[in-house]
Amino acid sequence: MVFKRRNKLHWVETLRSYVLPRAGWRRTLVYLGHRLRRIPDSPTRIARGVAFGIFISFSPLFGFHIVLAVLMAKVMRANLIASLAGTAIGNPLTFPFIIGAALKIGTFVLGRDPAEHDLKHVGHAFREAFRAIGEAFKALFGFGNGDLSGLGAFFSEVMLPYAIGGTLLGLAFAFAGFYITKPIIVAYQKLRRKNLAKKAKKKHSEG
Repeated sequence: MVFKRRNKLHWVETLRSYVLPRAGWRRTLVYLGHRLRRIPDSPTRIARGVAFGIFISFSPLFGFHIVLAVLMAKVMRANLIASLAGTAIGNPLTFPFIIGAALKIGTFVLGRDPAEHDLKHVGHAFREAFRAIGEAFKALFGFGNGDLSGLGAFFSEVMLPYAIGGTLLGLAFAFAGFYITKPIIVAYQKLRRKNLAKKAKKKHSEG
């Protein structure tokens, strides 16, 4: 595999590297760009994989982006590694902007007041939702309150506008990612084939 490490990281280090890569996000994205160009696959499949990975990054299903990217790549016959790399657009540095923009677009489409869905409101809504789920879990053992009616408001007021706005934004960025990535891969593969042909010709003439 392209991303397999020789020495397996401890799970704490793995989590830390996802939130804050050792080389920094800028160098990490540059590294992924080099890896994408060297993937032995067609430019269309690679660009398609990047597009699907980008699209998934705008989904409100945090924690499942990689799983969804893998499934979408399999179903749509896109390059798996490229799809995983595409999800890198969603990271701790970009999520605040993605969440804010998705909620504003979603609330606008639904005809609601965008001021009701700022990041502070969203953070409170997520905390209340997790609190309700935690109470319901404890209720299974005879503790806590098992009432989950508050989750309905959470899904209606936060998840629904996020899903709508994230889908529209994800589609826009996915199409942009596809049409930017494909010509870059095409140009790189042509240059690589040309350089390999030159090396082979030179080696043959020297032999």
